[in-house]
Order: sequence, then C-alpha cells, then structure tokens
Amino acid sequence: MTFWYKLLIRLAIPLVFIYLWLRGAKAPAYRKRWAERLARQNVPAQARDGLVIHCVSVGETVAARGLIESTLNVYPHLSVTLTSMTPTAAEMAYKLFADRVFHYYLPIDTPAAVSRFLDKLSPRLIVILETEVWPCLVEQCRQRDLQMLVVNARMSERSMKGYQKYRWLLGPIWQKLDFVAAQNEVSAERFLSLGVPSDMLAVRGNLKHDFQIPEHVQHEAKRWRDTLSRPVLVAASTHDGEDAQILEAFKVTLKQYPQALLILVPRHPERFDAVARLVKQQQFNLVRRSDKQTVQSTHQVFLADSMGELLLWYAVADVAFVGGSLIERGGHNPLEPIATKTPVVSGMNVFNFDEIYARLKAAHGVQMVANSEELADIWCTWLTHPEQAAACAEQAFNEFANDQGATATILEDIKRFLPSTETAGTVRTMSMIKTINPNSNTEIWYDPAILDDCTTEHFEAGYWQRLNKVKGSATGRSTAFFVDAGTHGLLLRHYYRGGLVGKFNKDRFKREPIASSRAMAEFSLLLKLRELNLPVPRPVAAQFTKAPIWGYRADILVEVIPGAQDVFKLLLQQPLTSAHWQLLGETIRQLHDAGVYHSDLNCHNIMLDDTGKCWIVDFDKCGFRAFGEWREANLQRLLRSLNKELTKAKEANQAFHFDETRDWPLLVQGYGASL
Repeated sequence: MTFWYKLLIRLAIPLVFIYLWLRGAKAPAYRKRWAERLARQNVPAQARDGLVIHCVSVGETVAARGLIESTLNVYPHLSVTLTSMTPTAAEMAYKLFADRVFHYYLPIDTPAAVSRFLDKLSPRLIVILETEVWPCLVEQCRQRDLQMLVVNARMSERSMKGYQKYRWLLGPIWQKLDFVAAQNEVSAERFLSLGVPSDMLAVRGNLKHDFQIPEHVQHEAKRWRDTLSRPVLVAASTHDGEDAQILEAFKVTLKQYPQALLILVPRHPERFDAVARLVKQQQFNLVRRSDKQTVQSTHQVFLADSMGELLLWYAVADVAFVGGSLIERGGHNPLEPIATKTPVVSGMNVFNFDEIYARLKAAHGVQMVANSEELADIWCTWLTHPEQAAACAEQAFNEFANDQGATATILEDIKRFLPSTETAGTVRTMSMIKTINPNSNTEIWYDPAILDDCTTEHFEAGYWQRLNKVKGSATGRSTAFFVDAGTHGLLLRHYYRGGLVGKFNKDRFKREPIASSRAMAEFSLLLKLRELNLPVPRPVAAQFTKAPIWGYRADILVEVIPGAQDVFKLLLQQPLTSAHWQLLGETIRQLHDAGVYHSDLNCHNIMLDDTGKCWIVDFDKCGFRAFGEWREANLQRLLRSLNKELTKAKEANQAFHFDETRDWPLLVQGYGASL
C-alpha cells in the first residue's frame, strides 16, 4: 500500500458518506449504521476472538451459505462475524443465520478505521469471498500476524488489467495474502500474474456449484406452481435499462400466451418502487410481493420486492432470464437457476462470468439473446416446446454436476490455518462469556460455567469477608485474596500502579477501550492460553470501572490452582530437585513455543502444585509475539528475580535455596534449545 492510497482513501471519506446519503433517498438503510463505516460501533465481548467472513454483497453471502454453515459446525466454540458493504447483504445475513452470527459493515479502508475494527473484534482469521481485497486491511493483518484467506476467488480479465494498471497506487497487496482459493484455472493464472505466490494459490472450484435447494423451498415452489397453474417467466437481478426491454419482450409473449405471468426481480431494493411505476406505465396489471395479496389470474406482472427469495422464484418459473446482461453490467451468476433445473436465457454481456457462460454455450445449456425481440422469441419458443427448454436445462445441470466439492475443500483450507480444537467441548472462549453492565460506568465479564451470577460485590474483598469466605491473602505490590466460592477456589486481584507513578496514582489507568483494558485483556488472554492447553489459571470474571473524572480501575477473579505454591516460597523452604528445575524450563519453553510473551516472568509467577505440575500465573500486560530475542530476555528476567531474592535473603540472614551455577543450567537444559 502506498502513501498516495492512504491519502486518497482519507480524502474519499466525505464522498463515501455523501454517496450513502444520496443512495439512502431510495434505500433508507444506507443512512443507518454509519458508525460502523468508521468502526466506531460498540462490539460485544462475545464477538471477539472468532472468525470474520467478508461477503461484500448478497451474491457472495448466498454463495457462502454452505461454507458458513460448515464453519459454524466445525467451530461451535468460536464466534463468527459476517461483514459486508451493503444493507441488502446485511439483511440477507440476518435472514439466513439470525443470531448465530454477528454482522457489521466492513469499515472504509483507512488505517485508523481498519485498526479500530481489528482491535474491537480481535479475530483469529479473516476469510474474504471472491476478490474484495483492501490494501489497508491487508497491511494491518500482516502487521498483526493475522492470516487472511481469499476464497471462491475469481478474477476477470478486465479486473486483472485494472489491478495491474493501478499497482503503483495499491501496492503489492496480492503478495501479502496467506492463501487464495481460485474458482478455476483461468482465474488462478490471473492471480499468478498479479503476484500471488504459487505455493499460496490453489484451484478449489466455485462454492455456488455446491448449492443445495432447501427442502422447504422445493415444497413452497410446488405449492406456487400448483396454485398459479399458468406459464411463469422470471427475470432476475435486473438493472436500470433492462426492465423496459424485458417488459417489451413480455408484451410480445402475452400475445401468444395471454395467461403468462412475469416475475420481475430487480437487483437492488431501492429500485423496487421505480420498477413498479414503470410496470404500471406500461399498463400491466401489477401485484407486488410486499402487498401480501394472492396472485390472481388477471395479474400479469408479479414484482418480487423482497429479499432472500430469488431461489424460490427460479424454482417456480418455467424459464429464467438472468439480468445484468442486456446492458454493460457483466451479467450475474446463472448457477442458481441451473440448480433448480430452470432453463436459462441471458443477454450477451456476461464478462463477469465468462468462464461459466463459455461452458454453458459449449454444452448448449443456455440461450443468449441480444435484445427484447430475441428474448420474446425464445420465451415463446420454449413455452411452445417445453421439451426443448427441459433439454437445455438438463444439459446445463449436467455440465456442472461434477463440479461440486468446493465447500469441503475450502473448509479444509480454513482448518489448515485455524485447526479445530479437539477439546472444543470443554474449552471456554469469548463467545461463551456473559457481559453485564451494573451501571453506566461498569462492565463485567464472567464465565457462567463457574458463576451463576456476578455483581460488583464479587470484586470487593469486604463482600467475601462478610460471608466468611476469605481463606488467605498474598502480598506483593498489592494484596490478593483467596476466596472459597464453593466448588471453586478463587483469587481476587485489584490492579495497582507500580513504580514512581504508583506513589501518587495508586490504581487508575489511562482510559482505553474496554476490551483492551488491563483486566479484560488478561481475562481473554487466559482463555486463549487454556484453549492451547497451556498451564495457566482459569479466568472467572473481570471488571472495568470508569473512575471519576479520569481513567479507569480494574479487577479480576481467577481460579486458584489447588495445592500450588510459587517457586519463591518453595525455595525459602528447601532446594528444588533437578527434575523440578528441568520442569520449569520445559514449561517456559511450552509457552514460548506458543508465542506467549510474559511481561514479568519471575519466581513469584511460577508455581508447582502438589502433583508436580508447573503453572505460570499473572498475565497482566502479556500477549502473543513473533519469535525473537524476547524469549532470551524472558529467561534473563527470571534469573535476575532469583538472584534478587537470593541477595535479599542473605541480607536478612534467611535461607533461599538457589544456586545459579547448580540450578540454572538444569532449567536451561529443560528449556531444551539454544535461543
């Protein structure tokens, strides 16, 4: 991505909102949810740490339905967020998946908006449908080591030339993707020419070939056909400039088949009213889907002004015209009417789907027309000779009958980049966490598998003391309390400032997004670490509280590790065995191999339980990092803490059973590799 792109995309922000406002004059949904266009919306905690699947518009959302369903089944413990650019795609997402997914608009591709978006959702993986690749999004994902896959990807010759022409502006975006699953060999060759590495590219087929007609759609279509009992034509995904031609063709058809019904399905909802006016101006007897009236024998045109029912209308019709093809729009995908075995008619302008239409023409599975006269002629011919229409539909269906399997192979690609957890039934993730707001200044996250309810009192030592549930405390920078909560022992910790700042500001931190605040960040990190089977305590609850005037305060509850003592206390009592020192090194290496950086690795934060298992605790300000010199720095920090406690013990004339020359090589040996 170039400086000029960043500058131009920022300058384009006012133009985007002007466009949304003008578009909203006909489609009011474009004037809503504007905060999402800059990623300034509130995102619930449950949406974090999952998958993001981007389907720019309705077509991609419908195409991805099977893949999304499979993803929900494979990752039941993770949230799935669908993003799009259009309100119609948002409506389709809600219609298909309801509350099983979250939905947001993908923000305008500025560095700040994309950064906010990724901060709020903190996804594990981003999957892009087709070619909706944005430079700032690609760059931010690369900086965060967040993998991005482009699947069901198609690249027309026109689009390829456009990307090549503006490479100076967009930068090397295609080289920075982690994987591209192309629809066909032709698209794959074009992606290679744009710079996608060959080892990150594969041909996986088209998701729409896997399209299955739901049983309820088949039953509903049969009911409509039985009720109508008349010739039915459908003109689907039509654009401005086509409807008049279609109506002209239908006038001619009515002369031969006066009982025929035309189902007209405009591509964009904001055109519904304009198309209705055009139909009336042409003096057709109109009924609209939104009128919720029964279609009478006198009705000639049925305006399908609804979303998500296109498949039904294809299944009802005797012949299907696929729009966007009588004008310079490039056509739309004909695979849905092929799946319903509805004969397909198309205009000549199909460059967006040239490979599919080339196969259809070679198999005699489509009829191409240049104008309204030719459209009327084929409509009348096929209504007169239904056996010809049926043969065309069968040839089209057979041409793509062996092309299924894209959903399964793409799902395997996703699992390769994001392995499904074998213990998904027992792990806890952010999608399972409950969120409450006791007041306007406080947010609490808690695990309902441990606490039936959680209030602000759960973070007050006095509350537990009144219940006589405090069983001890641990001192350090501050006091942490051990609480008996029935079947679970809990550790309550308030976050305090350290160093010089702590002298005059005991426990306030600079205001930041709740999900990034100290307690919430540690809570969500611990969930991830436990999902990776790392030896860390189980998070129970976390609290964020706005402080008066400035800053916030934070608290966390974690599960106590039964029978565990920290290494500092153990060394006050006796030396550790060689096996114990090696175990410490092995455990630290386990975290480092997972890319986990511990900001304060010391002998107080490493524990051994009475079964001999090693644990690491206190993950405030910790996180994941790419491999680097920080691993050696982690070990050196631990060594300094051991020597510091040894020095203090000597000064106090106390025993501290640590000998660097004897013990440290054993820990390094357990760590087991040179850094």
